[in-house]
This record gives sequence, C-alpha cells and structure tokens, in this order.
Amino acid sequence: MTESGDDAEAQDDQILVGLLADPGSPADLADQLAPELPKLLSRRVNDRVSWTVRISPVPLTAGLHSTSEMLDAVRERKEQEGYDVAICLTDLPLRTDGRPMAAHVNTVDRVGLISLPALAGIWQQRRRTREAIVQIVGDLLEPGEGEGEGEGAARPRRRLNRLIAGRVVPVRRVTPVEEAADARFVTPAGRGRLRLVAGMVRANRPWRLVPYLSKALAAALATSALASVNGIVWQLADALGAVRLSVATVSSVATMVIWLIVYRRLWERPTGPSPWEREKAALYNTATVLTLTAGVLFCYAALFVGSLVAVLFIIDSGVFERTLRHPVDAGSYVALAWMASSMATVGGALGSGFESDEAVRHAAYGKREEQRRAEREQAARR
Repeated sequence: MTESGDDAEAQDDQILVGLLADPGSPADLADQLAPELPKLLSRRVNDRVSWTVRISPVPLTAGLHSTSEMLDAVRERKEQEGYDVAICLTDLPLRTDGRPMAAHVNTVDRVGLISLPALAGIWQQRRRTREAIVQIVGDLLEPGEGEGEGEGAARPRRRLNRLIAGRVVPVRRVTPVEEAADARFVTPAGRGRLRLVAGMVRANRPWRLVPYLSKALAAALATSALASVNGIVWQLADALGAVRLSVATVSSVATMVIWLIVYRRLWERPTGPSPWEREKAALYNTATVLTLTAGVLFCYAALFVGSLVAVLFIIDSGVFERTLRHPVDAGSYVALAWMASSMATVGGALGSGFESDEAVRHAAYGKREEQRRAEREQAARR
C-alpha cells in the first residue's frame, strides 16, 4: 500500500501492520504494544515509510490443529482487512520436531504466528514480544520496504537477529528444507518446555482467580472464624509445630485444587491418538494444576493475613495463656492463624461448589479454547 510522489526523497509510503490476537492475555498485550510499535518499526526497520499498527482481537487459532492452518487463517484475515503484514499473537503451545516453537512465519504470504508462552515464558513478556514483532515484520517485508539503505540500516537488523536468536530469549531460527518460504523460531526441548509451561501459567493469569473464588473465600473466612475461637484448635496449633503445620498447609491447598479440578471437570484428555495430542493434554493439565495452585495460594495468603489480624484483635492473651497453660507470644498467634487457615481452606473447597463455571474457565486451557472455538464458529455463521 504505497503512494509515490515525483521526488523519491519526499515519498510517503505507508505500511499497514495487522496485529491479530487471541482474546485474553494476548489481546491485552497487543493493546499495550500497539502505541509504541510504529516508532520502533520506523527506528529499527525503515524510517522512510509511515507505519500504522491495527489491533484485531479475534479467536483466530481456536480449533485449528497445525501452525499451517493457523497461518492460513491469518493470511485470510490479512487479505480481508488489507494489511501489508499480519502477525497473530496466541497463548496456545506450538511445537515442531519435538521442540516448543516460539514463532512461525511465511515470507511469501507475509504472515506470522507468535506463541507467547514459548517465546516469553513468565518474565519480560512485553519486551520479548515487542522485539520479536519488530524482527518478524522486518523479515516479512521485501528489502525495498522492510530495510533502509546502506550499512547503517543493516546494523539494526543484525542486532534484532541476535536479540531474538539468544540475547533476549534462548530461541534458534530454523528454515525447513521442505518449506523454503517458512522460518521457525524454536526453543531447546528441555529448558524450552519449562519456559513454555511457565508461560502457559502466566497466560492463565492465576492472580485473577482470587475474585472468581469469592464464595469459596467467604466460606473459608467463616470456617476460620469458628476455628479461631475453639480451644481445641488452640491446643492443636500449639502442639503441632512448624513442620506439621506446613504439611497441613500443603494438604489443604492440594485438597482445594483437586476439588476444583474434579468438581469442574477441568482434567483434559487427548482429543486424538497422536503423540502431540497426548503431549498437549499433559501441558494443559500441568498448566491448570499450577494455575489453580497459585490461585489457591493467593487465597491462602489473604486468608492467613485476615485470620492473624482477627486472632490478634479478638483473643485475649490471658485467656489464651490459661488455655495453653504457658505464656504466649507472637509465635503462638501466628501458629493459631496458620492452623485456622489450613482448616478453613478445606472448608473453602465446599464453598467453591457454588462458583459459576466462568470462575474457573480462565484457569483451564481446554475450557478457554472451547469458548474461543464456539465464538469463532458463531462469527463464521454470521
């Protein structure tokens, strides 16, 4: 999409970049990056054109089984919207030759696909994604469009190649022999898989699970209040010690997580016999367990703080000492709040039965993908 004047020096070409994003964390990230991308592209790719970045939050990848199908969907959207280049951000795990794949691009169609969990992991997601988008846009454009002239313009491109190849994230670029127009960015099988799982947990945004579990937290607070004024609980907390209280914490959190998975049927099963379908189900389940564990731990921490404040305010030290038959200190109150929180977390599991499906859908990849697939099919029927 260009407009040329008589004077080559005064040309004002425009390149329209489409930033497609799955709903949720990819769309949120696209919103954050869009305002700063035009300046970055001008400075690092080509300052002789005008850059425009448009965001399109659509469930483009849901229900598709290969990156080739996903790239075809991106290409169709690119042609519909009239983009010069289109890049899709997804939180789905991708792989090639048994290794996690951070990005897949087709230079002929000028489309790209970025898997945020594999590329960015859990830290510096915004920075890594921004660098990857700039690199891929430069790669997808022809030399006359995507690069400036002279040695000064080549240096930023070489720098970007180094950044995405290993300085920012351990990603290696490979070009399949059978697909000369394609380029893929892959991560090591071992460390890359750990980064992928961490990125999937971040995409689930476990901190957002806390308000969704408000009814469970309310039930836990009620249980904690009852436990905190029970003399037998006082004696148990005093007698158990830190090790057994830690075991009680782990047991209560595990009980809550297992209850949520079983009651809400969050456990994924392979949708096909292929090794990738089995691996994908294992990745989904691992991410779900870790997400729910993190979310329940957030709730547990909030519950512990609330319980500690309550016991310090309500329980008179004299009554506490007469029940325990020895002097009490701050550690005695901490142990009581600790014990009450563990007991209350198990009670909160029952309260979680009253939560809506919406409360836990964001914590499970399979549920979220089902929702996106339904939205995609609905949009296709319009």
